[in-house]
Amino acid sequence: MGRGRPRSVERRRAILDAAAELALGSQTLPTMDAIATRAGVSRTTLYKWWPSSAAVLLEGLLERFHASIEFDDDLPVRAALTAQVDALVHLLRDTPAGRLLRQLMSASITDAATATALLDQWMEPRRHAAIHHLERGMTIGEIRPGTDTALVVDALFAPAYHRLIWGHAPLDDDLAEHVCALVWPAITT
Repeated sequence: MGRGRPRSVERRRAILDAAAELALGSQTLPTMDAIATRAGVSRTTLYKWWPSSAAVLLEGLLERFHASIEFDDDLPVRAALTAQVDALVHLLRDTPAGRLLRQLMSASITDAATATALLDQWMEPRRHAAIHHLERGMTIGEIRPGTDTALVVDALFAPAYHRLIWGHAPLDDDLAEHVCALVWPAITT
């Protein structure tokens, strides 16, 4: 956060909403000028609080979809992982998050700060939640000891992101179950 007055809750909400509305109405990230105009604030205010329009969008995305990384440890490991992949599929397909993420991923190609923020704030918390379930599976003997949990997480979640980015296949209701069915035999004891 920059210097100056503290963020007004109302102004912050107006800015986050304006950024999301503009992004959802376009195939590209909105400019800071467009966000400021839509939100009824000055560009100076925006730049005090965020370094770029991607940062504004990411903050709004993280705030709205934080609960998408919370899963129940009482579920069997395979069910927990399937639920996590399924939640991602539904988030990407059935909410504005999919379109916003696609734009942020596109921006991250040329903007290192956006790439780092997206990885640190969006991807890593979700990866850690999945790794937690895999490690739990190793502890209780469901997952083979020494399994490369990071690689398994890539195998489980990459199909959803791949389909989001390329659009070559739909984000189907049964995608999570199919992916987990493919991966599960390779990692179980």
